[in-house]
Amino acid sequence: MDLHHLKYFIEVARHKSFTRAAEVCCVSQSAISKTIKDLENELGTALFNRTSKYVHLTHAGAIFLNQSQQIVSMFINLTANFETELKLEKGKITIGLPPITGASIFAQLLANFRIKHPQVDIELYEYGSKKVVVGIQDGTLDIGVICNLPENDMFETMPLSNDPLQVVVHPHHPISKFPSASLASLENESFVLYTKDFSLHGEILSQCKTAGFQPKIVFETSQLELMIQMVAANLGITLLPSKTCERLDPSRTISIPLLKPTILHKMSIIWRKGHYMSHAALLWLACAEEYFKKESTLK
Repeated sequence: MDLHHLKYFIEVARHKSFTRAAEVCCVSQSAISKTIKDLENELGTALFNRTSKYVHLTHAGAIFLNQSQQIVSMFINLTANFETELKLEKGKITIGLPPITGASIFAQLLANFRIKHPQVDIELYEYGSKKVVVGIQDGTLDIGVICNLPENDMFETMPLSNDPLQVVVHPHHPISKFPSASLASLENESFVLYTKDFSLHGEILSQCKTAGFQPKIVFETSQLELMIQMVAANLGITLLPSKTCERLDPSRTISIPLLKPTILHKMSIIWRKGHYMSHAALLWLACAEEYFKKESTLK
């Protein structure tokens, strides 16, 4: 006995006809007749009195009809309730976000999302881009923000920005007096950089190698504030995206454009291609797309 058997039985009882029930259920009359016969054999009692012109329920059939209608109704409600629950704007999203990301931009995005979807909880994890990629791959993160896209097709992506790096130095550093600086001119400087977990670390080392030198790294950290404090203490220089530099205190550090070459800090949102995405995560992606599209039109 399964749900289809109950539906067939209900249609026969409703139309008092095997032929009409077969038409409604889009099956053959013989299939309907066999189903009813199988039900009667399983229950050990007749469900219909049959004549040459029509069929009508027996007393047992009337009892079974009432129970069958309840079961079918419960199943229909179960499906509807599940779909409603699935689409409810609640749940939890885990997002990996590099500390170097423009905090003000994402703070406003998260605030907008919270206003629209207050029942969705967001867990933020500050990781370097490489660790964010691993988190997306193993499913511990739903969504990630990274600096440079990995060279594979495992991810769906949403480009955010191409932000040029600037040289950040102490206000008394000689470089602070120049309108810009080339990468080659920094050969003899001490560098404060992000750790190897951050793709920007590898990008800077690669660009320095192309410029003909190996940078002297005096300190590596995963904390943006500690990096800035090191520069403010005149212990070294660093390279940071221009949007990050806009938030720095000019009394503590000075930022000037880096030219020859211009190094772009490329930001993208990524998520796992072909991987199940919760309704909450899809809502966040839609909100992010709308937000950054609006931001780009205002520039």
